[in-house]
Amino acid sequence: MELIRTNLVRQALASDLMVSLLKGTVPRLDKALLRGSRGWLNTGLQTVILLRTIGAKSGVEREIATLCMPVGRDLALVGSNWGQDRDPAWIHNLRANPTAHITYRGFSGTMVGRELKGRERSDMWQHLVHYNPQYGVYQDNTQRRLPVLLMHRPD
Repeated sequence: MELIRTNLVRQALASDLMVSLLKGTVPRLDKALLRGSRGWLNTGLQTVILLRTIGAKSGVEREIATLCMPVGRDLALVGSNWGQDRDPAWIHNLRANPTAHITYRGFSGTMVGRELKGRERSDMWQHLVHYNPQYGVYQDNTQRRLPVLLMHRPD
């Protein structure tokens, strides 16, 4: 994670060319690596989960690889969408149906998402930006407030 904290890497990751390159390759590679390793392997720069949601409109299962931050047994997710001006589809899916299937570091099972608001979101945001400074760069690149979700295992 220290590599991601350098100014050179942060600036490179924020460039339009790099975002375009990464968006086109990393998610597909991460999905294949995460599937094959039960969530242990990804392209290696950050903590990533395999997230399966149900489409908000279509009702069809959707699978993506996305960044996360472990919070005890929970996982914090940010709907950064690479700093674009719209929320990623998985955010809409989790708002409509908060139950999802997660694969992460040996865990493969159901988790339930809850969007954080107010003070709870602000407190989590500070931890998220410390954990992965790229979130701050993404927030600076868009007018929308990046949604933060906390995924937890149902008891």
